[in-house]
Amino acid sequence: MHWSAPHGFTVTHSEGDLRPGGRWRACMRSPEGTEYWLGGVYREITSPERLVFTHAWEEPKGTPGHETLVTITLVAQRGKTKLTFHQTGFASVEARDGHRGGWSESFERLADCVARMKEEHNGRE
Repeated sequence: MHWSAPHGFTVTHSEGDLRPGGRWRACMRSPEGTEYWLGGVYREITSPERLVFTHAWEEPKGTPGHETLVTITLVAQRGKTKLTFHQTGFASVEARDGHRGGWSESFERLADCVARMKEEHNGRE
């Protein structure tokens, strides 16, 4: 929850049933206080290397909007982990570009979290 939203946003709610067919749902709050709800269904879980799930922003009445498919692949390489992220099925180029910006900021936040965890770990040795 600390990294899974763009800069300035916070994740105020996150739940999921982590199994194929299980649902997930989350809420991101903007710096201005607007809430954005999203969710989907886990399609494939192959531990520890692959996660596939649907992603849809909720419409105002709570019904899912246009659905995309997200595939995350993790591969061990020389003592590190390579993460490959792929999202398909966008309704428009604008939607694709908006997601690219949001995910890029989220991954920047993930890198910061990992760096902090390394520093904390190294300080305890």
